[in-house]
Amino acid sequence: MKKLATTFLALAALTALAASAYAAPLLSEGFSYANGNLVPNGGWATYSGTGTDLQIVSGRCNGNHANAPDDHKLFAVQPNTSTTYACFEVTIPAFVGQPKPVYFFLLKDGGTANFVSRVYVLPVAGGGWTFGVSHTSTSATVGVTPWGTALASGTKYKLVVNYNPVAHTSTLWVNPVNQGSTNVTDTNAAATALAVSGVGIRQTTTASTLPPPYVLTGTDITYSIDNLGVGTTFDDACFQLVTPTQGSTWGRLKSIYR
Repeated sequence: MKKLATTFLALAALTALAASAYAAPLLSEGFSYANGNLVPNGGWATYSGTGTDLQIVSGRCNGNHANAPDDHKLFAVQPNTSTTYACFEVTIPAFVGQPKPVYFFLLKDGGTANFVSRVYVLPVAGGGWTFGVSHTSTSATVGVTPWGTALASGTKYKLVVNYNPVAHTSTLWVNPVNQGSTNVTDTNAAATALAVSGVGIRQTTTASTLPPPYVLTGTDITYSIDNLGVGTTFDDACFQLVTPTQGSTWGRLKSIYR
């Protein structure tokens, strides 16, 4: 009986340890809504644009840059000295030609104009496309940092982006195993720190103004997003997609009593 009681105590302790492996995320979104407009499901709201909203299709959020509405979902306001991470799955369906250099995902405050850590689909010289990130808005002299290789349409990618207001940087990971995986970072030392409090998913026919070699033409692409998380650490944001590095509770318990 004593051994059984000890076993239950050990199980309870390990279960608590497993539960504490991740802190509560700032936002968790699986898009498990009926097919149709994203808004007003789950607290999503349109902050810019009119027309055809982002669409829920089979539990995923589908966007089309031929449309205009941009939707956001808010979370607790973060200090403008804290790093915020967002993690999500995205697929870019096949398209003809090269994409307009447009961002489709961002971190923001509760308003309509302050956007950071913008994630783009960018053309690649010679054909193809890749993802990219800009820390804040771009211009003819303030650019975007592309991912290092061309990527494949119709393939599901796991993306992580963070906003670091102290270092004036935004970092992008594509299919990372952990935070130490390969990444690219965009820096804008002149950027004012922002207290982020939301994520935005964007549709637009207007290409971003960027330095050469990017031009304001191309194909209006579509995209499909799922399993979105936001947190104050890499793992907290990606808790839906990251396999914990700790062994399972049952496996660790069995090791005690072998």
